[in-house]
Amino acid sequence: GMGGLGETISTKMADAGYQVAVTFSPANKTSAQWLGEMKGRGYAFKAYPCDVASYDSCEACVANVVKDLGPVDILVNNAGITRDMTFRKM
Repeated sequence: GMGGLGETISTKMADAGYQVAVTFSPANKTSAQWLGEMKGRGYAFKAYPCDVASYDSCEACVANVVKDLGPVDILVNNAGITRDMTFRKM
């Protein structure tokens, strides 16, 4: 949820009244900056590191979201990366 389509989805969900939790790669060094920018725009997102290649990391992430925000009502699985490919080939 920290860029491009994910950011748009996150802001639209917040605008609709939902509490929004976003995830980011543990290697992401700009998550705090992004959260600050979003706060400046009026969004109070919660962000959680999550290595989607690790079941344990995903399980811990979900546990932290549930602990902080309660049960998950809507899950948006968003990942869209194009590297030297056209959208049609994704």
